[in-house]
Amino acid sequence: MLKKLVVLTALFVISASLFSQNSTGGWNIYTSLREVKGISLGGDQVWAASSGGLFNFDPNNFSNIKKYTSLDGLGSNELTAVTAGSNNSVWVGAFDGSISVLNAGDGSWRQITDIYNSTEPSKRINAFYEYNNLMFFATEFCIVKFNIPQFQFVDQPYTRYGNLISPSPVYDIMVVNDTLWAATKNGIAYANINNNLPIASNWLTFTTGNSVLKNDKANSVVYFDSRVFIGTDSGMVFFQNGTLSTFAPMFNGNPLMDPVSKVTVSGSTMYFSVFSYNGNERTNFRLFKVSLSNINNAELIETGTDVNSLKVNSAGDLLIGTQNNGVNVYRNNSGNYVIPNGPFSNLQSSLTVDGSSRLWSVSGSLGDWTPRSGIYELSGDSWTNFTYSSNPVIGNGCCGWVNVYPDRLGNMWVAGWGNGLLKINGNDITRYDETNSVLAFAGGAGFVLTYGLDEDNSGNLWVLNNFVQNSIVNFTQQVSYPAPVGNTAAFFTTLAIDNFNTKWMTLHPIEGGVRGLMYFNEGTSPTGALINYSQLGTDVGQVNQVVTDKNGEVWVATNNGVIVIPNPEQVINNPGSVPTLFKMRIIENGISTPLTENVLSIAVDALNNKWLGTISDGVLYVSPDGSTLLARYNTLNSPLIDNKILSIAVDNETGTAYFGSEKGIVSYKTIAVNPLEECDKIKAGPNPFIVPSGVTLKIDGLVAESTVKILSISGVLVAEFETPGGRIAEWDGKDLNGNYVSSGIYIIAGYNKDASKVCTGKIAIVRN
Repeated sequence: MLKKLVVLTALFVISASLFSQNSTGGWNIYTSLREVKGISLGGDQVWAASSGGLFNFDPNNFSNIKKYTSLDGLGSNELTAVTAGSNNSVWVGAFDGSISVLNAGDGSWRQITDIYNSTEPSKRINAFYEYNNLMFFATEFCIVKFNIPQFQFVDQPYTRYGNLISPSPVYDIMVVNDTLWAATKNGIAYANINNNLPIASNWLTFTTGNSVLKNDKANSVVYFDSRVFIGTDSGMVFFQNGTLSTFAPMFNGNPLMDPVSKVTVSGSTMYFSVFSYNGNERTNFRLFKVSLSNINNAELIETGTDVNSLKVNSAGDLLIGTQNNGVNVYRNNSGNYVIPNGPFSNLQSSLTVDGSSRLWSVSGSLGDWTPRSGIYELSGDSWTNFTYSSNPVIGNGCCGWVNVYPDRLGNMWVAGWGNGLLKINGNDITRYDETNSVLAFAGGAGFVLTYGLDEDNSGNLWVLNNFVQNSIVNFTQQVSYPAPVGNTAAFFTTLAIDNFNTKWMTLHPIEGGVRGLMYFNEGTSPTGALINYSQLGTDVGQVNQVVTDKNGEVWVATNNGVIVIPNPEQVINNPGSVPTLFKMRIIENGISTPLTENVLSIAVDALNNKWLGTISDGVLYVSPDGSTLLARYNTLNSPLIDNKILSIAVDNETGTAYFGSEKGIVSYKTIAVNPLEECDKIKAGPNPFIVPSGVTLKIDGLVAESTVKILSISGVLVAEFETPGGRIAEWDGKDLNGNYVSSGIYIIAGYNKDASKVCTGKIAIVRN
């Protein structure tokens, strides 16, 4: 056999392919940067802090957007504040209290983690203010003073302000003439920065009890017309000569006294955004300006935008941080929206990959219709968002899109919780409900609740249609069936169809509904059965997802580990019975124990390995039978942005695993790639391969169940090993005796069991 391989090698024209380490083991992060919480100006750049990371752009060149996430150096992607400081620095604060400082000149980062590491329950950074080599941070529980040149805190946190309730979240701060002003949830506070400010008595305050304030909540503070202006939930006030007075400019003949959220100043003009309360909901958003030449009259600038942040640049452009549309560069009475390409929402509850390696996702049921409950598609590096505003055909009723499924014909099917079922094929979108399909409505016409989707062995699409009499639907054949157990109160979620066309369905626990795992097969009598929690195992109280693996086994994610049904054919031979099942055990540190974590999601890769997404501990990567822990990824040891993994999808053509969370999507590229059907040329890299170097050689281009031989150029066997079964294998550069090989050119040969398919390549090795 060895001689045969050497001869075959000579018949190939072998070319080397340069691999980078990131090409086979790289991470990536995909977040929505549409919700902009903070804006700052640095030179000719606009810096925007969003709930999905940081971005900057030139307001005269909207196409050149630079994005930053935790993969680039941010401590967190959930940003809440930003300021472009002195010395080309950019200070970024996050929801979790972390602060990241970017040197925009060389791209380096520094981290401030003291607030993040505190024991306070709420640590969000709300604002920054730079003053005389000092940076003041406003947080949910304190104000802190930071020395910029020394890069350290120089005082104890300021947590008490006069007689204000403590803790008082501080929403905005400003220093003017050595006086620090704070707009807080519980009133307005100010003090001389040279005093001992950790002492509460050194602060003076205004509340409804001692001033013109009609509401204690103060949102923003600026200096204008030699006065301090504060926007509050009862309108605008100003401080002058020790007195707080109401500022209510006239608009349409009436004093403007609406709640004020954001205020900014540019030269002789002050801009401010107002809103109204409808119960607890903010509405009636408007943006005004007043000028020094006519300060008692307000001019309406723009309506309809819930302003999260507000700045004005030197050209007079209003820069508005919006709730869902990025930064609005408002000039010449027209809005220009700067939105980094990405998914519409960071909530990613269901993911799938289609046959063209495009990632699809939805945000799930949100309880009401919002733009973020659309459908999002990633093709290459570009996102396309399908929302009602861009695609009215998808409907605008309650309550969001909950599941995505690619069929074998190239269609993408999307289940809607209230809007029925969508079929997307390119630019063609069709929506199905009770008017044009067998689907039935629940609770009222047009209110069609669909969830789980899968195809059977004949290519029929099956859909779970909830809270109706016939809830199990063969959509291709337009036939529906009643559930074998239960009634119209059943709340079905995920669906998986096994090799025997049995439908396995998870049930969400609701009052009055059946609970557990149900199976159904229209060809048996009885058609199926319910496997309740006690039958699934001890302490199982919820089933979250069901999948079938490459061996035909059924895997069930529960709140207490994973349940495996190794022989689902049992329910064909004995309909209505409970099949044999077992709880997945995992070997870690040499000990086999049952997995007891709350597993929300499961995906199967090209090697039949399982990815398990947990509720609080990130991702577990296990062997085909689940017994061996191959890797564990969480926010502490990887670029994962959240330990709660709602959904997982694997692209078996590229080896990329995608992890969906409430904070966005993270991808990780692995070697688990579908094997080739026919041999071509093996591509190996990095080439040259330096040993030892801490990386492995990636061998790409193998057929299924290959054995790989490494040969010297003279045909001597150097190493031999079995591959995991996919297209890619790895080699550590060691010979049969465990020693690193010498420098030289080596032949790589991969062949299947009967040597009928042989793949070859070459690699240059450099021994350190």
